[in-house]
Amino acid sequence: MKNRTFLRTLVLGAVIGIAALLPSFVAAAPDSFSGQRVTVPSDKSFDEVTKAVKSLVAKNGMMIMAEVDQGKMLSMTGLTLKATLYIIGNPVVGKQLFEQDHAVGLYVPVRIFVYSDASGKTSVSYDKPSTLLSQFQNPKVNMVAEMLDEKLEGLANMAAH
Repeated sequence: MKNRTFLRTLVLGAVIGIAALLPSFVAAAPDSFSGQRVTVPSDKSFDEVTKAVKSLVAKNGMMIMAEVDQGKMLSMTGLTLKATLYIIGNPVVGKQLFEQDHAVGLYVPVRIFVYSDASGKTSVSYDKPSTLLSQFQNPKVNMVAEMLDEKLEGLANMAAH
């Protein structure tokens, strides 16, 4: 009986100790998504923003490699929304990245998402290539990724405003 009481006390103490330390571990843990997603709100309509994105992609030396009308697909479920994902890139830029590490293909070409929220407000969102590609720990990849950050920032802001 004494052993059980001692064991319960020991386990309870360990649980309380871990629970007390947990908030400091969570606070100290790096947020791997911090600074990754960028969302630019727009006062323009969804159609105006999507048209601007298409035009600006071409003007910036890139191409739309795929266009996914997620709103249309989700309408099959009864959900009504305006949402289009664009997969954009430039094969010459992509070559520079793929020459360093073929696994960059998980993140390249890049994605830009144009959508309207429940209130009808349109936004342009993308993940920063520098954040996604930093895991490769390659200076050449990082340099190209930072250039892509700048291109996407300009494109998103110009399309939204």
